[in-house]
Amino acid sequence: MPKLRFAERDLEIAGGATVLETLEAAGIDVPNSCRAGACQSCLMQAVAGEVPEEARRGVSPAKRELGHFLACVCRPTADLEVARVGGSEAIAATIAAIRRCPGDVLEVRLRGAERLDYRGGQFITLLRDDGLARPYSLASVGGAAELELHVRHFADGAMSGWLARAAPGVEVAIRGPYGECFYVADDLERPLLLVGTGTGLAPLYGIVREALAAGHRGPITLLHGARRAADLYHRDELAALAAAHDNLEVVASALDATGDDDMTATPIDALALERAAAADRGALRVYLCGAPALVNGLRRRLFIAGVPLRSILADAFLPAATGGA
Repeated sequence: MPKLRFAERDLEIAGGATVLETLEAAGIDVPNSCRAGACQSCLMQAVAGEVPEEARRGVSPAKRELGHFLACVCRPTADLEVARVGGSEAIAATIAAIRRCPGDVLEVRLRGAERLDYRGGQFITLLRDDGLARPYSLASVGGAAELELHVRHFADGAMSGWLARAAPGVEVAIRGPYGECFYVADDLERPLLLVGTGTGLAPLYGIVREALAAGHRGPITLLHGARRAADLYHRDELAALAAAHDNLEVVASALDATGDDDMTATPIDALALERAAAADRGALRVYLCGAPALVNGLRRRLFIAGVPLRSILADAFLPAATGGA
């Protein structure tokens, strides 16, 4: 009889019961509604073991990559260890390095007390010892020894101002990872379009490097935009990446660009629509990151232009509710 492991408890799976039924029988509450695999309110994450395909039907490719499955229709035939989706304990970390980049952007590198299992493009919550917390996207790739964050420095920013003054060795904590905006290697020939403004480059930087490391062969276009040319950062790193991979094109866009600049003054949303129109929109996968107005507006316009909504992954950067960034 297979066993179900949850929160350091080993439970017997009796008579072909589902994961949901087994947990409920043990007095463990799991959100659920339809109990038929339709509403997805009972999503859980497989930590170890095999999940029957029936329990993954209708689950998005990104969620599948994270091990998510439907507990209400999952009938394990072998031992399975599961966890709640989104449940995350704080992990101790230290600031390894901070580098100031153009555009008042801080490249912050963290080293965790334990290795974080994540994908480039997801995000974490960074916590100070006084409880202040801010979400930041991961620009590093999964498996890297250090986590890389790109933080816009605001003079009155509660977290960013503190980070600008912090020294290597300062202790912090992190929670996560969260989010589904990351590379999925389901079709290595698929065209990819990545569009970001400001520090929206952070998740895209992680995503594009994971795609290239996975051997992605389809065309990859990364568009990075800003109001001012001076606010575009990591240009040398992106240029080196494009020079090393024939299928990667990087385009910088700034409204004040001149003919002498190695960039364009064409607005980034117009560039994105132009590139999408020239691609196979049925196969295209789009990643949008940055200001909410751009992300939400461009997602709608790309959908109207023929890109399926399921193929548009977005991460809108919302401002901190209180205390500044």
